[in-house]
Amino acid sequence: MDLSVVVPVYNEEESVALLCEKLHAAVSGLGIAYEIVLVDDGSDDRTWELLKELSHKYPCLRLIQFRRNFGQTAAMSAGFRESK
Repeated sequence: MDLSVVVPVYNEEESVALLCEKLHAAVSGLGIAYEIVLVDDGSDDRTWELLKELSHKYPCLRLIQFRRNFGQTAAMSAGFRESK
């Protein structure tokens, strides 16, 4: 793996599809192996369901879900820990 992009998300159902689209477009053209690690920090909207759907469209996505909101620092740490 050449590049890991780690992004914490929380209640982002309205923007997570555009986020994935733009990140994929920006990184896929680099010609390197990459992953996008999205950490759902305990969202209580449809963010997690949308991320699961998007993972079928973008195989580069790796998803982590927290059962409750632990904050941005914990989400970033988990994403770094799980990245390849």
